[in-house]
Amino acid sequence: MPLDPKQLASLLAISQHGSFSRAAAARGISQPALSESIGQLERRLAAPVLDRGRRGSTLTPVGEILVRHAQVLGSVLEQAEQEVRLAKLGVQGQLRVGASPSVVLKFLPTVMTRLCSSTRDLQISIVEGLDDELLPGLMAGRLDIIVAPLARTFPAPAALAEEPLFEDPLALAVGPRSELARRRIVDLETVAQAPWVLPGPGSAYRRLIEALFTAAGLSWPANCVITNSLTLVESLVAQSNRVSIVSRLQTAFHNMWRVRAVTLRGAPTRIIGMKWRRTARLSPLAMQLVETCRACARSGPLNPL
Repeated sequence: MPLDPKQLASLLAISQHGSFSRAAAARGISQPALSESIGQLERRLAAPVLDRGRRGSTLTPVGEILVRHAQVLGSVLEQAEQEVRLAKLGVQGQLRVGASPSVVLKFLPTVMTRLCSSTRDLQISIVEGLDDELLPGLMAGRLDIIVAPLARTFPAPAALAEEPLFEDPLALAVGPRSELARRRIVDLETVAQAPWVLPGPGSAYRRLIEALFTAAGLSWPANCVITNSLTLVESLVAQSNRVSIVSRLQTAFHNMWRVRAVTLRGAPTRIIGMKWRRTARLSPLAMQLVETCRACARSGPLNPL
């Protein structure tokens, strides 16, 4: 027999509010009723879900697992209610998409334009963020699909399905008036002491660049502007003598600052792809997004997989 969702909701409330009294008030039930609900859950599992102390209650490892699933369940139920409400208004469905900055700027607009031209009355929420910010949202059910770089060194959690879309090689970005703009290929050692613009922590992109410097036996640049704004990266490189490392995706669709991409010897190629929860059945609108991403990857100036 499956677990009682009400008991999971009670445990989630305790983890969020830190005490039985505050959780009971938030749930609109008495504290004894809340305690009995948790007691039934622990007897059902034959394991404690909370460590009770003078300063409140904290989750046990078993409780941590249950709360993670309770968060997903809560998000799924909220989405179901929202989809029903939208269906009554004639809207086809709701879709929540997470995407990394380069995908939002260069690839996703093409996908959205094609999807919206073929589908009427839809509602799509797009959340831009770094990989480390988007993944918890997907795992917790706050996002349906992520379109972002796939981690090649660290595999995705078993609960997630991945599908690669296209290769996205990295190159050295230089300004249009830079002496390096006339070079066909550059070694990292040649520009190691140059002023740089590089991404901040929290993304597979940053980890790839760190690995590139490490593999070359080089330290992280001392003269460096750190930013996750792709527009700022392009403008600084174009208007100064700073260099950066950009992907083909950043320059394939538009390049308003005319940044030059020079082949960087030994630079890795990242993979852009999609992720979703294995246990989640994708809605018809989500499947349309998946198919549109595949079609755009095949037809665009990319290296489809």
